[in-house]
Amino acid sequence: MDSQRTTVALFGGTFDPFHNGHLRMAVEVMEALGPPRVVLLPAHHPPHKPRQPVSDARHRIAMTEAAVAGLPGIEVSDREIRREGPSYSLLTVLEFRRAEPSADLVFVVGADAFAEVSAWHRYEELLAACDFVLLPRPGTDGVPRPPSGIRIEKEEPHCYSWKGNSFRLPGGRRLFCPSLPTLDISSRAIREKVRTGKCIRGLVPQEVERYIREHGLYIDPGEETRP
Repeated sequence: MDSQRTTVALFGGTFDPFHNGHLRMAVEVMEALGPPRVVLLPAHHPPHKPRQPVSDARHRIAMTEAAVAGLPGIEVSDREIRREGPSYSLLTVLEFRRAEPSADLVFVVGADAFAEVSAWHRYEELLAACDFVLLPRPGTDGVPRPPSGIRIEKEEPHCYSWKGNSFRLPGGRRLFCPSLPTLDISSRAIREKVRTGKCIRGLVPQEVERYIREHGLYIDPGEETRP
């Protein structure tokens, strides 16, 4: 990429709640790829989880902001929250491109989500719109599982100074698969721990743990909180 241009990494998710796995990945992307900015984008309503209820957007935004407060280069955007309808990734990328035409956009996505990208809204346009960084999952070897109907080709060398694999996507964009440490943490498991009164220390930043407790999140109505 042109060293004179700005790189912006877009990292979206439900973030219900934002946990230490999300936080560590955001920091790793910042340090490994060296973009001036990593933008966290809590989704309004993830289109791939149409029947899964999510917490109010104001809570998810607040938890994410609290988790990254004071970390230079990492910010939180409410762009997808403000946009009505499903949080389609292509629309987000196009909005950032219009708002920041001089930026090189990199879309950060989990390995499991990318494996299903061919089912996403106008996915061919999305794959042609920006480069991608694939976040590893525990137990994976850094080689992506190609989505149905999409051909990816391994390339060397890649243009970022990190260890990992680089692939070409249809249309010439790149898919980077850096070797990053992973934390096996699940938002769903955290919600269940809170619901059943178990400790979540170490799974979420302390600011997020405090917010969950103060706002009574993830506790069923009428259920008593355990001491």
